[in-house]
Amino acid sequence: MHLRVAINVTGSAGPSRPPILCRKDVAMSAAIRSCISLVAGLRGCHSLRALRTSVVRLGIVALFGLAAATAPPTASGGGLSGSEVIFDSITGNTPTGSVSASGSTWQAAQFIFPAGDYDYRLTSVVLNFANDPLGTSFQVDIYDAKNDGSEPNNKIGASLLPPQTVVVGNNTFTPNGSFPLLRESKEYFVVVRGVTSAVSWSTAGPTGVITPASQTSNYTAVRVGGDWVTSNASANPYMMTVNAVAVPEPSTWAMGLAGLGFAGVTALRRRRRG
Repeated sequence: MHLRVAINVTGSAGPSRPPILCRKDVAMSAAIRSCISLVAGLRGCHSLRALRTSVVRLGIVALFGLAAATAPPTASGGGLSGSEVIFDSITGNTPTGSVSASGSTWQAAQFIFPAGDYDYRLTSVVLNFANDPLGTSFQVDIYDAKNDGSEPNNKIGASLLPPQTVVVGNNTFTPNGSFPLLRESKEYFVVVRGVTSAVSWSTAGPTGVITPASQTSNYTAVRVGGDWVTSNASANPYMMTVNAVAVPEPSTWAMGLAGLGFAGVTALRRRRRG
């Protein structure tokens, strides 16, 4: 079996990022290794050949089912190792302007999680700043959405942690401690606001490219005086990248474990009958 592995290399020279590790291939390989261990253990048991064969088959089926059900979607694009690019308006774009985020003027850009059987855990948000933010005081937060997903609603979790040094260009912000899971098929916003000073968030202009293709109907929003005013993001994308990792729901794990439990119970009953 051949594993397709690619290394994620990011640098400060530019926003281009090669593909990262193919998570499903690694998950399947782990499942196969587990199955081999199971077979080796069973062959050493003092039991009927038919019983041994039955338990081996059930164990392999259960393990493969668990691996296939819990392996997150293959990631393609930048981000932390093992993460998936949910939204990207940095790669392939050049800043053409900026919007100012201050204490009285908040800026927001929407991203949408794809449909599937997984929730998502945020791993990082990359923002491109147009001015030297040294000495500025600002916050980067995640908000859920309201009004059919077109504007920010309530803040989720703690504010994101900035890098040690914030610079002109790309800056990576990460969750502060345990961050709540984000739901698939739901809209969220990255919200930037100044605390004691303003920061300039780069924009890509009307020719800016947003990826993946499912993100083309996103919104940007500006809050002045407590009210949000929304616009179509494709008209002037705010430059950011959102990375997250898929997390299987508890029911998925339960189904896989139930399969293993069934294999064990079946083996025990047949041994007692024998």
